[in-house]
Amino acid sequence: MTHIRDAQPADAARLAEIHTVAWQAAYRGVLSDAYLNGLTGTARLDWWASRLARVPPRWAVLVTEKDGEVTGFVTIGHCNDSDRRAFEAGELYAMYVDPRYWGLGFGRTLLLGAEERFRVDAYTGASLWVLRDNQRARRFYELGAWQFNHAEKRMVIGSEAVTAVRYLRDLDV
Repeated sequence: MTHIRDAQPADAARLAEIHTVAWQAAYRGVLSDAYLNGLTGTARLDWWASRLARVPPRWAVLVTEKDGEVTGFVTIGHCNDSDRRAFEAGELYAMYVDPRYWGLGFGRTLLLGAEERFRVDAYTGASLWVLRDNQRARRFYELGAWQFNHAEKRMVIGSEAVTAVRYLRDLDV
């Protein structure tokens, strides 16, 4: 059975591991193999440990579990887009599931959990940015009723320039 809960500081190492292996699987063919092969959970551990020790205001990190093992996470908070009002729109910053658990409903559970937390926090809408070439993730969000709104932004990951596209969701508050 899938369980969702708020992340705890003790989850930092597992989240760093998931963050790494999910990037390596999800972005293969989108980012260079050299960059992806150089990622390590150790490099992300300090970030996760500090983030979970003190979650910023209006931020949440939710995790899914199966049989006591964390299977994925989502990070959410206020929207940072200049064209969206920060206290009326939330933003899904990142969502990753351990590739061993892809296709088993953990991503859907995380997405629904994020949407519910947005509603609890009185957001009327939400946005997320996804790499334009990450077709698997784009299909996933579209199946979850998120709408591509044609906004794009350029960003650099490692030393690679990539394009992210935005999806919006009306939260039916």
